Amino acid sequence: MADIFLSYNREDQAVARAFADGLSAAGFSVWWDATLRSGEAYDEVTEAALRTARAVVVLWSPRSVVSRWVRAEATVADRNKTLVPVTIEACERPIMFELTQTADLTQWRGEPDHPAWSALLADLHNFIGREAGVGVELESRPLIAAAPAAFPAKPVTPVLAVLPFDNLAGDQEMTYFSDGISEEILHTIARAHGLSVIGKTSSFQFRGADKTTRRIVDELAATHMLDGSVRRTGNHVRISAQLIDTATQMTLWSDRYDRDLTDIFALQDEIAAAIAAALDAHFTPATAPKPVDPDAFDRYLKARAIYAQDMTSADLDRCIALLTETVTRAPDFAMAWGLLAMFRGLALPRSSFADGAALRPTVEAAATRAIALDPGCGPAFMALALLKPAFAGYAEKRRLADQAFQLTAGDPAVAVFYAVSLSTTGQLREACRVFDNLVKSEPLSPYYAALRAHFYRSAGETETARRIAGDVVAEFPDSLIGQLVLGFITAYDGDLAAAAAIAAAAPGDALRNLRLLVEFLETAHDLPPAERTAFVRQALAATLPVTYIVQAGMAAHAGEADAAFDYLLGGIRDRRPIAYDANDEGRGVARANTSGALFGFHSEALRRDPRFAQVCVRLGLHDYWRSTGLWPDCAAQIAPFYDFQTACTKAASDLAAQELPRT
Repeated sequence: MADIFLSYNREDQAVARAFADGLSAAGFSVWWDATLRSGEAYDEVTEAALRTARAVVVLWSPRSVVSRWVRAEATVADRNKTLVPVTIEACERPIMFELTQTADLTQWRGEPDHPAWSALLADLHNFIGREAGVGVELESRPLIAAAPAAFPAKPVTPVLAVLPFDNLAGDQEMTYFSDGISEEILHTIARAHGLSVIGKTSSFQFRGADKTTRRIVDELAATHMLDGSVRRTGNHVRISAQLIDTATQMTLWSDRYDRDLTDIFALQDEIAAAIAAALDAHFTPATAPKPVDPDAFDRYLKARAIYAQDMTSADLDRCIALLTETVTRAPDFAMAWGLLAMFRGLALPRSSFADGAALRPTVEAAATRAIALDPGCGPAFMALALLKPAFAGYAEKRRLADQAFQLTAGDPAVAVFYAVSLSTTGQLREACRVFDNLVKSEPLSPYYAALRAHFYRSAGETETARRIAGDVVAEFPDSLIGQLVLGFITAYDGDLAAAAAIAAAAPGDALRNLRLLVEFLETAHDLPPAERTAFVRQALAATLPVTYIVQAGMAAHAGEADAAFDYLLGGIRDRRPIAYDANDEGRGVARANTSGALFGFHSEALRRDPRFAQVCVRLGLHDYWRSTGLWPDCAAQIAPFYDFQTACTKAASDLAAQELPRT
C-alpha cells in the first residue's frame, strides 16, 4: 500500500516527477508510472494501486482534464474519499470536481519552502495520518492554509536497536561469539509483526563508551535499545540483557540467563518473547529448532561473522567450508542449511550458458533440506532463485525472491537480492522503495546508501541519485563504494573531469574500473568518427574488466550504437556467455551479472535505440512482460525516442518469422 497515488497526464510528466520527488523527500511512499498509461493490459495493476492508496493526488491541467485516465482515477478516488486535487496549471476542472476544494500550485516551481507546497504537505500528513480506510470530505476543511511550524506528529512505532552484547570472556577472539549471539537475537526479533529493527551494520557500530542513549537516538532514531553481555565458559553461556526506552532512559525489562549451548535457540526465542512483551508487540517466536551441537553452532557464528557486504571469493569459500562443517555436525540446523545453500548459490556462475553443473545439485540439496526443517527459512528460497539461469525463468525467480523477502524482510542481504531481482525485469522504481526502507533500517551503512543512489539513477531519477551519492561521500569519506557510485553517475552524466578527479583521489588504483571508463570515454570523444568506430570495436573485442552488457552500454554511450548492438546481438546469436566478467576478484561481482544490467544507467544509451527491443525479445523478457503486464519502467523514459511495446511486438514477430531460437 502506497501513501500516495499520483494521477497525471503523460504530457505533464516533468511536473509529476517534481511532485513525486518532493513527496518522497517528505517521507511519503508514492506510486506513479507513466508506462501504465499506454495499454489496457495494465488496468488491473493500476486499479489495485489506486484503490489501496491512502491518498490520490490528482494534478489538474488543460491536458489532464480531458484525459479519460485521469478523470476515471479522480472519480474512483472521490468515491473512496481519498481524493486530494491539485491545480498545476490554470484550467476548467470537470464539473463534478468544481465544488471540491483544490490546492493551487500553479506558481510552484519545485521550491521546498514555497507556502503552497508546505501547506499541501501539511495537509497530506493530516490526511494520511488518519485511520486507513476512513475517508475525509475535502469540502469540510480548508486545504490551503499557512504552513505550520511543524507537521503533526505521527503515532510512534517502536524502532529497536539491538547493540552488540559485550564480550566478558576476557578473550577478544571470542568477540565473534558475543556478536553472533546478538545478531541471532536481532534476526529472531526482526521476524515480529509490526516491529522495526535497526540492521546490524548500523547498530553494531556502537560499542563500549559509544553505547549512549543520546547517540542511539541521534544517529539511529531508535525508540528502544537492547544491550547486554555474554560470558562463555566451555559449553556454558551466561547472557544478561536489558531493554531501555531511549526517550526516558528507563529500563523496561532486564534478565539474566544461564544455559548450556544446546539450549541456545530456545534462549533466543525466550529473550525475543520477553522483549516483544515489554514493547507490547504482537509477536510469537518461531518454534525453537532442535538443540544444536555447540561446536557446530560455533562454526555457524564464525561463518556469519565472515559474511560481509564486500565479501571476496576467498571469504565466500571460507563461509561455505564452515557451514558445511556445521551441518555435518548438526544435520537438523535449518538456518545453517539455508545459509549454506545461499552462499553456494552466490558462488554459481551468473551466465546462462555456464551452469556450474558440479555445484548446482549441492545448492538445491541444501535448500531443500533447509525448507524441510523450517518452511520459513528465507535464505533457502533465495538460493533456489539463484539456481535459475540469468536470462530465463523470470516469473519463477520473481516468485522465489518474493517468498524469500517476505520470510526474511529483516535480513539486509535478502533485501538487496530482492531489489536486484526486481531490476532484472526492469522494475526499478519498486527496487528503489526497497532501498528506501533498507536505508532506514541501516542508516550508518554507506554500502546500502550507495546502492540506493545507483538504483535511483537507473530509474531515471538523476538529481535524486546525485544527491544521495553526494551525501554518502560526504558522510562516509573513506567509503570506496560511495565514491565509485558517485564517479560512475558523474561519468555517465557527462562530467568526465569530475569523474576522473574522483578516481584519482582514491588510494592507489582502488577505483580502477572508474578510471578505465573515463579513459575510454575521453579517448572515444576526442577521435574523429571513423577512428572512434575502430577504437570502440577494438575495445569490445579486447574484453574489458566489466560485464558483457556493460561493455555494450559503454560503446553505445560513446556514440557507437552499431558496434554495441553488433556485439550484444552477436553474443546472443552465438550463445556466448553474455554475463561474463573477467574481473573475478570476488564472486560478489558476478552475482550482479543478470538481465538487470540491461536496465542500469550504464545501459541508458542502449535503451534509447529501437534495437534494444530485439535484445529483450531474444532474452525472453518480452514474454514475461506480455504475460504479467509488468512492463519495465524504462518504457516511459524512452517514450520520446520510440514506442517500446510496439518495438517489442515487431521484434517478436520478426523473430518468429525467421524461426530463430531465443536464448
